[in-house]
Amino acid sequence: MSDELKPEPIEWSISLRNKITFSLGEIGDGVAYQTFSFLIFTFYFTVVRLPVLWISGGFIIWSFWNAVNDPLIGILSDKTHTRWGRRFPWMMGATIPLAIVMVLLFLPPMSSDTVNFAYFLFILFLFDTVYTAFNLNYNAMWSEMFLSTKDRSEVGQMRGIFVIIALVFAFLLPTILIEDLTNQFGYDYTQSQYILVGILAAIIIVLSYSIVLKWGAKERKEFIKDSATAPSYMEALRYTFKNKAFRFFAIAALATWICNGILPTVIPLFATYALNIAEEDSILIGVLLLVGFLVGAISIPFWTKIRQTRGARTTGMLVFISWAIGLLIFMWSFDLVSGLVTMALVGIGLGGSIYFYDQIIAEIIDDDELRYGTRRAGGYYGAISFVIRLSGVVNFFIIGIVFSGTEWSKFTPNPSVDVIWGLRFLIGIFPALVLILGLISLYFYPIHGEYLEKMRSSVTEVHIKKRE
Repeated sequence: MSDELKPEPIEWSISLRNKITFSLGEIGDGVAYQTFSFLIFTFYFTVVRLPVLWISGGFIIWSFWNAVNDPLIGILSDKTHTRWGRRFPWMMGATIPLAIVMVLLFLPPMSSDTVNFAYFLFILFLFDTVYTAFNLNYNAMWSEMFLSTKDRSEVGQMRGIFVIIALVFAFLLPTILIEDLTNQFGYDYTQSQYILVGILAAIIIVLSYSIVLKWGAKERKEFIKDSATAPSYMEALRYTFKNKAFRFFAIAALATWICNGILPTVIPLFATYALNIAEEDSILIGVLLLVGFLVGAISIPFWTKIRQTRGARTTGMLVFISWAIGLLIFMWSFDLVSGLVTMALVGIGLGGSIYFYDQIIAEIIDDDELRYGTRRAGGYYGAISFVIRLSGVVNFFIIGIVFSGTEWSKFTPNPSVDVIWGLRFLIGIFPALVLILGLISLYFYPIHGEYLEKMRSSVTEVHIKKRE
């Protein structure tokens, strides 16, 4: 990992091995974020026993940190100039800290609510900072390494497949290792089992990221000088949010991550109390999620074909329609069998959401470079990271309202019928309404059709000039 990064020219032929080793980063990335999403709420609500409104408040406070942290890291990344490139130092520096944080997530002092809340808030801030430092620069490098539609489509499929592998680890391992996932019986060793999951996640993250840094991450020669012309913090924010395409995409991205976040957050409780999965069968909760994501993996070539023939915008619109229908059907499942069947329908849209997201933002970065002459992938990924972090705020705000309204603001292992209906609302109606909003925003997304074809030709000419 300490080898000096060799910038590559635009005509560099990207090998299959390089594409695979770069895409492997999705395993570490997915394990980190999805383990966090899957377990953080359930752990602090059912094991630490923090009131749900305190947890929701913590995520709202955290959003203010995101308003500064995510765009700032992206903009600083764009302005970074080292012999290893712009993105590589950030990725290398974040790897070990992120692994450590995955264990710290499950080590609160288990003291008073006030002390536990302070720790919860601290760990949210720490996790987001180190996760963003790697994830943002990894994604920014992707948009700079792979410039052709062919390469982006191929690597997009590979990344999607590795995302699914990551989700197997993130969703199946906890349900195997944590005997009482929702702490129905209050075993003394439940927290230790959560910590073990954090340790295994840390090991996976280090191995995955090390492969990316050693064999996958490379920076192109033509973008190295862009660090000198990258705009200041305020200018970068102004350019980014002034971009019409970005504004419409931001709404769709927020919708995507609200749905990606609500599913793993609520599914342990939904499966336990709405599908009546017994505590001794908690592994079936992981299997339930796994079915959705495996179907998602199988569907990625289907979505890739649509993207290649109809474009990223149309693909995204069809994804949202499919996803909303699947979620509305899934919310009515009443046992494991009906849950597995309807989760497969959810998986079709879920797979498309994993694929189309990066395809669109790469187009926006290309278009921005054409307009201003400087490639600002870090700034755009920083801004979109801030937007999608708001998904957690939205989700936990709604969860707080629903749980409080159904008198489940403090965890009890025998919720009422009203709570179960609240869980059905959170898993189906709420995300479907959000996806309709995302569908409308994509309809107005302007980079498509003839304009997109002209933009691709023009941006290639810009890259040739930068190389000279």
